[in-house]
Amino acid sequence: MVQHDRKPPPSAAAQASKYAGVGLTWALSTMLFLFLGAAADRRLGTTPWLTLVGAFVGAGAGFWYMYYHLVIAPQQRRNRDGKAGD
Repeated sequence: MVQHDRKPPPSAAAQASKYAGVGLTWALSTMLFLFLGAAADRRLGTTPWLTLVGAFVGAGAGFWYMYYHLVIAPQQRRNRDGKAGD
């Protein structure tokens, strides 16, 4: 009889903390780049352009992080685990 090493499914608290962490990363990256853009605007006198660019760059980077960790990485794990079991 072949025994498979299977991990138990993650608890609800573990799942919630994963999603909260991803959401918090998105928010913090947006705020960080917004702050950096505003600081650059004050220094260069280009208000509001660099603030807007910073907000969009931060939101885009945060979205990519979220998409990668919630869509791409799990798909890669499933593909890798599926091929290992064949």
